[in-house]
Amino acid sequence: MARQLPTRQENDSTAAFFFLFLYTASSLIRPHEMWQTSVEWVTIKTFAIITFLIVLMAQRPLKLYPQHWMLLALTPLTVMSGFLNGSGMFGIEEAKKLFISAIIPLFLFSTCITTIKRQHILMVVCLIAALLMVHNGHVQQTAYQGFGWALNSHSVGYIDLGERRITYLGFFNDPNDLGMFLVMNIPFAIYFYKKNGGLLKLAMLGVLCALAYGIYLTGSRGSMLGAGGLLGMYFLVVNAGPKLFISAVLAAPIAATVVASLQSNIDASANGRLEAWYAGIQMLIHNPIFGIGKGQFYDHHGLVAHNSYIHVAGELGVPGYTLWGGALIFTVLTGYLFIKRNNDDDNTNKAFEDERLLNKTLFFSMIGFMITGFFISRMFTLLLFIFMGMALASHIRMVKLKPEYQEYFNKSVALKSMGYCWVVIVAVYVSLKLGL
Repeated sequence: MARQLPTRQENDSTAAFFFLFLYTASSLIRPHEMWQTSVEWVTIKTFAIITFLIVLMAQRPLKLYPQHWMLLALTPLTVMSGFLNGSGMFGIEEAKKLFISAIIPLFLFSTCITTIKRQHILMVVCLIAALLMVHNGHVQQTAYQGFGWALNSHSVGYIDLGERRITYLGFFNDPNDLGMFLVMNIPFAIYFYKKNGGLLKLAMLGVLCALAYGIYLTGSRGSMLGAGGLLGMYFLVVNAGPKLFISAVLAAPIAATVVASLQSNIDASANGRLEAWYAGIQMLIHNPIFGIGKGQFYDHHGLVAHNSYIHVAGELGVPGYTLWGGALIFTVLTGYLFIKRNNDDDNTNKAFEDERLLNKTLFFSMIGFMITGFFISRMFTLLLFIFMGMALASHIRMVKLKPEYQEYFNKSVALKSMGYCWVVIVAVYVSLKLGL
């Protein structure tokens, strides 16, 4: 008599998602930082730890995907890079930051968002956070010394000259981070606009206007280019064939470098950005294996790279950038391949059609990061790994619905992505060498 194999245990923990919701709200809305009495509370870390423990105990199955493995491999590499560059303890500290702000959030979001309903809840949290940031920024435009209603948040720039770049709480105290988040929320607002009718559709139009207004108030050129580039990428993905899309992707870093070069003739800031890019590539060339050490770019150059890709390559060398860039490109490439495959399928399955639209939305949010990240150094920002975790969760759900999609979501595509990520570095290097 044949022996029956044990079935794989599955358990979808509601408690884990509840605390993930609290973690997301605390990280993005940051309500504990709005009052002086609670500003020192370790709310975010507490919710992260509770969620992680519940996931380990109650969520099943637990599985690591290529993005997880790439970032895990980056951890010992970060430590080794620190030791070889004269500060082992600094390398250990940077590896700990990587684990807390990247690996754990990515794992939690990709594991706990097991349904579209859960994804919708977190998307609403993101939009509420974005609207609060914009409203706080609007108050900063007219308030004395640029202070908003959120505790100690104030605009930056030459206020006496009328320059008031809006900020928010926590790591959103930089206009560039705030602008990046607003750009990444644009696809969310469009998603809910398309999915609903009546008053909600009208409300989403208002949200889109608020996001555009907020991006303008940040004064972040990278965010403005990100919003414009997002629109251009949408038309490419929807209307262009794969060859035209790939050609545009290959040309994008060169075009961005040209834009920065043209600005450098009239803007000292843009000129400094080009110099930082060149310095980062020189760091890579002279330290190709372990880079100069994570967190050391500023000490070597006096400025950050103002480019997430070059910043990682300069600090962590070829292996480090390959792992970080591979995780990013694999997530985006998988989303793109799913989109193009969906266009050829007969999508009569309602559940799959809903997942398809959600995958497309998260794909464009990741594109928003990739474009804005080209002009600012935000390679290990929590935002990246929250959105990457959401995208990965969608990919997992799609493969569950259609197992044949596994061919776009495997080690082979991950390895190719680790090579594709070098297109950005090579394109920038060639452009700079040509004197652009």
